[in-house]
Amino acid sequence: MFRGALVAMLSIGLMACGETESKKLPEDVAKEFIEAIYNTKDIKAIGPLSTSKVSDIVNHYRSVKMIQRHVMDLSLDSAKIKITDVGGDFFRKSRKDLTVELHISGKYNGGFVADDRFFLMTFEGNRWKVKRISKS
Repeated sequence: MFRGALVAMLSIGLMACGETESKKLPEDVAKEFIEAIYNTKDIKAIGPLSTSKVSDIVNHYRSVKMIQRHVMDLSLDSAKIKITDVGGDFFRKSRKDLTVELHISGKYNGGFVADDRFFLMTFEGNRWKVKRISKS
């Protein structure tokens, strides 16, 4: 009887752990998104970091080069990423959409390329996700 109750309590505790909110900040998620496209070149890593709409667009293009060209409008061999601005409240207590600005630089075809991208982040499914990417 005691053993059964203990197992039940542990099971409930483990299920509750799965429901916890992600501790990643929106700027960290945006940076991971860029890392997956330019440095690790892992398309599968992009899905959990983005809304279903962005994920569908990424899956449509199917290759890193096409994603760089059509989704990011910025082709690079690899990237250095710097967080330059985060909109929204200072303490991140609000779960409203917010904008993260990233400065992305790297080499492409022997030359140096640098540009900024703005990520509209939304809180969905207990975590921050990329909702839209723009140049301004």
